[in-house]
Amino acid sequence: MIWKYLRILILTAGILVTGCTPDYQFTESENTQVIIDSTFQVDKIGSLDVLVVIDTSGSMRDNDTTVGTGIELFRSDIESLTSDYQFGFITMDSNYLSYIGPYDSSASSIDLLLAPSLLSSTSGEAGFEATYVFLVSEDGISFRRPEADFLLFLVSDEEEQSSITAQIFYEWLQEFFNGIQHDITVVTTTPGGECSSDWENATGYKYVELANIYNKDAIDICEEDWEVWLSESSFLTQMISSIQLSQTPIPASIIVYVNHESIYGWSYEEASNTVILDTTPYYGSLIEVGYAVIIE
Repeated sequence: MIWKYLRILILTAGILVTGCTPDYQFTESENTQVIIDSTFQVDKIGSLDVLVVIDTSGSMRDNDTTVGTGIELFRSDIESLTSDYQFGFITMDSNYLSYIGPYDSSASSIDLLLAPSLLSSTSGEAGFEATYVFLVSEDGISFRRPEADFLLFLVSDEEEQSSITAQIFYEWLQEFFNGIQHDITVVTTTPGGECSSDWENATGYKYVELANIYNKDAIDICEEDWEVWLSESSFLTQMISSIQLSQTPIPASIIVYVNHESIYGWSYEEASNTVILDTTPYYGSLIEVGYAVIIE
């Protein structure tokens, strides 16, 4: 529906488009193209399993408190959606795999704040391998609830050092969690970030690649307050109230639909190239923004 409406808009000179922004006159141009950006609002969570995989080598032990703080902040996001959740924490060393959990809604804030520091110190730094080994182990099978949505956190200040590539790990996750919602969040040393260096394993390239496959950026572990970003990092728990456009629109041509019905409660922020909705769409809603762009 939205693309038909936009094509009519482009082919008809002098159309007046009304939104939350001031009215503009948009006239036909041969050098325009219709673009449709769309996304789905997160589905309401029935139950959620969260596995936090942490590098517990010597260089990471001073991050235990930050991880715990981030997970506690994240729990407040989850509890606005469901009370049926659980956390598990493991190390990144599959040879000396340390596991603690599960922590559910009955766990205190202190439990979650201290959980990372209760894991054993290890030298292994292979998050993909450790995740795989744990989830197919007896402890992992016991932790994992087959019908629950799943969120994986990977936290390390070095490169992932197993033989598993980001693409192969992604494909395995897709197969393992087939039929349910799942997502990943990566906190690592990013290329060109605050503490990147020329040392071979100092940057988490494979973790960054995995995040990119999931159409997101890795969180830089050396940024201040990254625990806050960690709590806002998953589509599973963040309700969408804005959509960043993929191209620069002709503002007068913007049309916004929610579940195929046009809405007028929105505004366009030019600085960030984002359409901001006045009301957050309900769980599972289809959000579409159609607009024309100038072809140079």
